[in-house]
Amino acid sequence: MRQVLVTGAAGFVGSHFAPYLAGRGFAVRAIDVRPPARTAGSGINFRVQDIREPRGLAVALEGVDTVCNLASVHLDVHATPAQFEAVNVRALEQLIELSAAAHVRRVVQVSSVGVYGHVAQPPAGEDAPLHPDNDYERTKAAGEQAARAAARRTGLDLVIVRPSWVYGVGCPRTAKLIRSLRKRRFFFIGGGCNLRHPVYIDDMLAGLELASVAGPEVAGRTFNIAGPRWMTVAEMVGEFARALQVPPPRLHAPRWLGLTVGWAAEQVSAIVGAEPPISRRTLAFFENDNAFDIGAARQALGFEPRTDLPAGARAVIASWDAASPPAAPAAPHSPASL
Repeated sequence: MRQVLVTGAAGFVGSHFAPYLAGRGFAVRAIDVRPPARTAGSGINFRVQDIREPRGLAVALEGVDTVCNLASVHLDVHATPAQFEAVNVRALEQLIELSAAAHVRRVVQVSSVGVYGHVAQPPAGEDAPLHPDNDYERTKAAGEQAARAAARRTGLDLVIVRPSWVYGVGCPRTAKLIRSLRKRRFFFIGGGCNLRHPVYIDDMLAGLELASVAGPEVAGRTFNIAGPRWMTVAEMVGEFARALQVPPPRLHAPRWLGLTVGWAAEQVSAIVGAEPPISRRTLAFFENDNAFDIGAARQALGFEPRTDLPAGARAVIASWDAASPPAAPAAPHSPASL
C-alpha cells in the first residue's frame, strides 16, 4: 500500500480526495489547519497541522510515498497579500524541500487555471501565457515557479495540475449558486457570454489519482484538468437551473454596479466578520474566458472526464436535497462569490 499525504484535507477537494484514496486501497495521511467538517472516514489518519510549521510537517512526511498538496489560501476575500504569499508560495517551497529530505517519490501540486487569467485564445494549453490578476492567482503562479525551482534544486519528482472550475457537494461556490438560483435571486453581471469550463468533483479526483500514480516520464510536467466541454456562463447557470427545475435567471446588471456592490459588500463583511455574498473577485467569473485544452492529460495520464454538466448538476442537487436542513430566510439578490 502506498502511503499518501493529502494536505488541505478539510477543504472541498481534499475532503473528497482523502476518502477516495482510502477507498481505492491507499494508506492515507491527511492534514489541515482545521478539523474536517465531517468524519474523515476509515483508513485515514487525520491530524490538525499547519503546513507552514516545518517540524510537524516533517513528521507528517515520514514514510510517505506521494504528497498531494491541496493546501491553499483561496476563497477568503479578506486574506492579506502576505497570507496568500505565506501559504501559496513559501509553505509550498518548504514542502518540496522537506519532501525531498523525507525521500518522497512524488509531489502533486494542485495549482489553478486561474494562473491564465483571461484566456485570449481559447482553449488554453499548458504553454499559454499566464495573466493572473488577483492575489490568489498571482501567488498560485508564483508558487508553481517556486515549486519547480525547489524540485530542480533537490531532484524531487514534481507534477503540477491546474484544475478548472470544480463543482460538487461541499463546494461553497456550488452551494451559493444553488441557493441563489433556488431563491430566484441570481443575477448576471454583464451579458453572461464569457466561457467557463466546469469539471465535476469525481472527474477531478480521478485526475489527481492519475497524476499521483503515473510513471516517472511525467515528472516536471504540468497538466490542465477540466470537464468534457466548456460553455458560456449563461449556459452553465442554465443547466443548474434546469436541474433545480426553476426558471433560468434573466436579470443582467451592468459592470459598474457589480463593482460598486462588490466593494460595499466587502467593507460590510469585513466589519461583521463574514464572507460577502458578492465581491469584486466575482467579476472575473462573469468577464474572463476560461476554456482549456486537456489533450496533454488525456495522452500522458489517461485522463478522460466522464461526467457532463447536466448529469453532474443533477447529482449535486440530489445529494444536496438529501442532506440539507430546511431552507434559511432569503438573502439579498446575489450572483454568489463564484
